[in-house]
Amino acid sequence: MWPKLSKPPVEVALFQLKFEMGNTALSDFLKCDSQLSKYFPKRNDTIEASINLPSSSIPLGVSKISGTSNAKMVNYVYYSEDQKCKLTIGEGSLTYTDERDYIGWDEFERIVCQYLMVFAPILEKHIITRISIRFINQFVLDEFEDPTVYFKTIISSAENGVPYPLIKYGFRLMLDIKEGVYSIVNQNLDKTPEKYLYIFDIDVLNKSNLIFDISSIQSVLQELREVKNDIFFSNVTDKIIELCN
Repeated sequence: MWPKLSKPPVEVALFQLKFEMGNTALSDFLKCDSQLSKYFPKRNDTIEASINLPSSSIPLGVSKISGTSNAKMVNYVYYSEDQKCKLTIGEGSLTYTDERDYIGWDEFERIVCQYLMVFAPILEKHIITRISIRFINQFVLDEFEDPTVYFKTIISSAENGVPYPLIKYGFRLMLDIKEGVYSIVNQNLDKTPEKYLYIFDIDVLNKSNLIFDISSIQSVLQELREVKNDIFFSNVTDKIIELCN
């Protein structure tokens, strides 16, 4: 079991579903608008447009010109009242982003499944091509003279190399977990006038195809959570655990 954190460092928790559109149109998701508006009172529609102008030159100054425009809907973005929760519906993707204080995995999973149930009548029998979760953790540190005090995966330096303390650095890892499952991990340090901000960003993805089914998606989510937690807790020291309690 993993240590329990009374003060989780999660700044952003994200869930994303990729799927084949099949015969479904993006506008079909508006059938869920009344249900979604109960959770997300605000909605923005993103429209992408291109304009073709005649080959003749455009005169300087104020003038009237004519052309042909081609506009299409790109996505629908639903927001909570405080705009800390966001649900983005695009061509072949659903993305839920939560920037509220993180309560715990059980609540995060419950909310994700709640929205999936809303979309179930539309996504039924659709092929899911990717399921992913992303957790962006932030640590506020008073000092950072020795990274090994806080983290086990660091940028090392030879004896005569670039010395610590560091003011700013970042590195990216891609981990092959097993067939169809991988993780992208970003770690970044930035110094503010008074503190050090350390971002530990873990993105875990499953590319195994499956037919839309909430219980199957939940099983994948549990697997992704285990990978995410293993990466997190195998990288932080007891000092970080103390800071999160």
